Amino acid sequence: MPAIDDHDHDHDHRSDRAGRDGVPTEAGLRNLADFQAFLRISAELTGFDETELRDTGMAHEHHRTLLAHRVRDEHALLHLWYVGAWPDEPPSSPRAHDRGLMWRTFHGAAPGSAAPGHGSWAEAPRGGGER
Repeated sequence: MPAIDDHDHDHDHRSDRAGRDGVPTEAGLRNLADFQAFLRISAELTGFDETELRDTGMAHEHHRTLLAHRVRDEHALLHLWYVGAWPDEPPSSPRAHDRGLMWRTFHGAAPGSAAPGHGSWAEAPRGGGER
């Protein structure tokens, strides 16, 4: 499924794990048993650095999820990081969806995952008024 040109023409010998455009090759995606390689390729794909990916608290869980799947491609790996689930599967844990990168892209939180703040129940919602 990867839309990557893995042909060896014009190979610049940068790395066998990344294609000419910097996107990991199929071989690089298959070779992710090593946790550090997994983080490195995940950072290249997601645009978040390795520290930010670790800070989600999901790096090891996502690595285990990836290793449980025979078919690996960059779309599935991106889906795992952004949504918290392998494509067409439920989240790997209750917190996986809440910690997905999609929420960080707009500094939001998954519905029901963060309290609205102490005392917020004491005031009517903005624009709500009394009925």
